[in-house]
Amino acid sequence: MKRITASIGLAGLLLAQSAVAADWHEGVRRGGFRATCEDLATLCFADACGGDQIDAAETCRARCPSAVILSVVPAACRIPGAEPGPILRPRG
Repeated sequence: MKRITASIGLAGLLLAQSAVAADWHEGVRRGGFRATCEDLATLCFADACGGDQIDAAETCRARCPSAVILSVVPAACRIPGAEPGPILRPRG
């Protein structure tokens, strides 16, 4: 019985410490898509992120206006204009 109580107490202590490690101030949402575009005439190459495929492609085109979109792939990159949220970081 003492072992069960001790293990429950230890589990509660470990869970409480991980909840304290939440950072509410530096969080920028990650996810979405990364678009790659290039314009060989002006030697303009760009990568851009967005919440969906169209947003990523339009952001890439904003950097190189006459560029061709080469690829749009899922990626964990910073989404411009995203609201910050909590990020859990390991302690230690």
